[in-house]
Amino acid sequence: MKTPLLKYPSLLLALVMLVTGCSSTKVASEWNGVSSADGTALGHLSTSNVGLHLLVGKKPLAGDASLEKTVSDFTAAAKAHGATKVRIVQSSSRAWWFLFFPFTLLVTPVTSNVAGEALK
Repeated sequence: MKTPLLKYPSLLLALVMLVTGCSSTKVASEWNGVSSADGTALGHLSTSNVGLHLLVGKKPLAGDASLEKTVSDFTAAAKAHGATKVRIVQSSSRAWWFLFFPFTLLVTPVTSNVAGEALK
């Protein structure tokens, strides 16, 4: 019995669609008695977003993984931890257009991440 060639990529695409629109923030607040450069850090936060966008990441379709939305989620998480300022130390955004070429040129998985310090 032969398995259709598109069966496995279709299952993977269905799995990706189930987990799109996710946003998660991880917080590290144990500094072992060492302070940050200005001595006011409440914690180090890392926020990641996953979504499906149209046309190689131009417009959100299911979930918004744009860098703008990820920075917004990052600052909201920092504020929830009592921060009044943030210092962003790294950010990244990637459109995964090459996963199931050419289908993913139209509907593209996108991931983004912003990491930094929450400051008093």
